[in-house]
Amino acid sequence: KPQDKKQMGTARVHINRNILIWAVERIGKTVDEYVAENPVFQQWLDGTILPTYKNIEQFAHKLYVPLGYMFLPEPPQEIFPIPFFRNKDNRSHNINLYDTVIDMQERQEWLSGYLHRMGFDKIDYVGIFTPQDTVREVVDKIKEILGLQSNWALEFNNVDSALKYLTKKIEEKGVIVTFNSVVGFNNKRPIPVEDCRGFVLVDDYAPFIFVNSKDAKVAQIFTIIHEFAHILTGYSAGVGNIDMEQSSDIERYCDKIAASFLVPEGLFRNLWKDYPGNYEVLSKYLKVSRLVIARRAVELNFISQERFFQLYNLWSKEPKVKVNSSGGNFYPSAIKKNSRTFLIHVNTAINRNMLLHMDAYRLTGLKGDTFHKIINSSSFV
Repeated sequence: KPQDKKQMGTARVHINRNILIWAVERIGKTVDEYVAENPVFQQWLDGTILPTYKNIEQFAHKLYVPLGYMFLPEPPQEIFPIPFFRNKDNRSHNINLYDTVIDMQERQEWLSGYLHRMGFDKIDYVGIFTPQDTVREVVDKIKEILGLQSNWALEFNNVDSALKYLTKKIEEKGVIVTFNSVVGFNNKRPIPVEDCRGFVLVDDYAPFIFVNSKDAKVAQIFTIIHEFAHILTGYSAGVGNIDMEQSSDIERYCDKIAASFLVPEGLFRNLWKDYPGNYEVLSKYLKVSRLVIARRAVELNFISQERFFQLYNLWSKEPKVKVNSSGGNFYPSAIKKNSRTFLIHVNTAINRNMLLHMDAYRLTGLKGDTFHKIINSSSFV
């Protein structure tokens, strides 16, 4: 009833002070910072003025808190679903990144269950290695799974086309690869590269790889292979900007696998003879960053550790190249944010009456008309 709804919106409600503080700190702000922007918040905390129900609705929406959480007796214990390695010492986890991982988990849970019900086999390479296995064994297996030769990257004129090809090869082997830099389609909720370059959610039926589309394209290629290595070791995790010495053993292991796969020893030795120390040219040929080239040069004793750290310190001071991932046609962008393979599964499930339209739109973040227009567009073919 309209009148009842209006009365509910203006009714004063008592919210546990700890819940209010938790909601603010959850987005990485202090109470003082929030009060400076919203003076009435102090009165809510003191209890001198109680917020209306409408106030709490707006507050929860603004701070990305599920409305029901506001009426709990105590703050919920939110634990980051997977290990995340990064330098940044946040007062709280990055809520945009947290919500993205939760969204990906929801997609994965649905897809894994759907594929299982449809009689799909488990993916046979998930978790077949441990860090006790040699890097070479894992690299050889990745090449076998993807059907790639050591010199595959030389066939492409630019990083973008190499990245698209690599993504296609990985998705053909049952992995969902998504590219995004915001929560869903909300450009007001960015995911900074320093917080997240990418993450992986391992599953026997539907492994998911997330890549931050704001990162440099050469970094995205490295991230995809790094996360694919995680799938082969059966370990879900994410990574942002992190110093090598602060990284975990499994992260260093997957880094070595990615570097060895993307910069194969035999091919690199031959290229180094022709272009010794020419990191720009070698980077262009192999579609990796100069830092990855330098790392391999150290491992193969082409340069000293001292020289490597000189280069590392020099390059780390250079301004970061910004990648524009938001412009252009909405349809290709929406496909990359969901993954073409994921959208195909969702559409097939709808057609088989195994998924409600409403649930499909929620899983993909696409409204009804938009979802169907994308599925039927030339971009999707």
